[in-house]
Amino acid sequence: MKKISVFRLFIFIFLYSLVANFAHPITPTFIQNLELHDYMFGVAFACMSITNFVFSPFWGKVSRNFGISKVLGFCFMGYACAQLIFGWSTSELGIMIARLVGGVFISGITVNNILYVIDNSPVETRGRDLATSATINAVVAAFGFMIGGFLGDISIALTFNVQAIGLALIGLMHWFLLDDNQETMTHLPMKEVLQKSNPFQALIDAKDVITTVIICFLAVCALTTFASTCYEQCFNYFIKDQYGFPPSYNGLLKAAVGIIAFIANSTICNYLLKKTYVIKSIIPVLTICFAMMVSIVALDAVVPFIIMNVVFFGFNAVYKPLLQTSITYFNDVDNGIMVGLYNSMCALGSVGGSLLAGFIYGVHPKMSFIVSAIAFLLAVMFAYMLFKRKPVTR
Repeated sequence: MKKISVFRLFIFIFLYSLVANFAHPITPTFIQNLELHDYMFGVAFACMSITNFVFSPFWGKVSRNFGISKVLGFCFMGYACAQLIFGWSTSELGIMIARLVGGVFISGITVNNILYVIDNSPVETRGRDLATSATINAVVAAFGFMIGGFLGDISIALTFNVQAIGLALIGLMHWFLLDDNQETMTHLPMKEVLQKSNPFQALIDAKDVITTVIICFLAVCALTTFASTCYEQCFNYFIKDQYGFPPSYNGLLKAAVGIIAFIANSTICNYLLKKTYVIKSIIPVLTICFAMMVSIVALDAVVPFIIMNVVFFGFNAVYKPLLQTSITYFNDVDNGIMVGLYNSMCALGSVGGSLLAGFIYGVHPKMSFIVSAIAFLLAVMFAYMLFKRKPVTR
């Protein structure tokens, strides 16, 4: 049954993107039911992002010794346990601990999904396969939101339990149905593996590959994730706090986003990947995101506000496949290190975006949207500098 298969991985990514998003639409309600501070919606996500940031390079090294499918299976089991702890939490400290643990294993899933595609896709389709995995995640995640929202209307505890069971089953699928490419494994002695598995040492090792071009690329990754996270975390809480929307409404909005994201990725993103130089194409895409975010800040009426947000979510999904595909342009850097750095910067952006969203919500509910617009503008500037320093197509 076990075999090397990128197609099977896509199926598992589909299931993961669905199940992993069950808890997101219920989190605002969960926090309000416990009568916790408003800022906890940002703090909880930031805790997950912190360990995601720290452990991303770590998982890139560990998988080279034990195998990507084995590490993925282990991380899914760990993530399932973390979500059970999250659902059982009754205090701010409990939620923070659960989210910290969850981030450790989420980083392993994210990094190794990308590594598996890079290791096992033909060179000529590698970029397209990376974009496909990112598109699956962006589109299916929205329907995971929808399912989680309806489950949350029934029971918050039910949602967490169903999610944990689903994550554990996906982990078993990786163990029993997916095989590893032995040529990419190093089989180092256990002592050396433990030494190289120090997450902080893994980050230090990356200093040898850092160049101005890579700094620009990583800045774009961090800023776009910061902008998206700051916006999304505020939006999810905003519609619950300001409009009193139940979890199912949040889920339905995300389902609409999923449809728009699918259309945008099937048309705009697909065209850009096939017909243009991706690093250059990122610039106008991020410029559009900036312009739409400014429009969201300016809108006050409920219906136009919701419509503009749904459309923005769809376009927001376009740049992610482009950034993941851009990783393949850095041929002189080890894939494991580059993917680890990419995921670390995205996680770092998530930490800053979620924390800021939580703490500035009390200043003004739309303040996070303003900050997101500024971050997108800065991302456009760094994307332009990246293109100027890496202008040659392959």
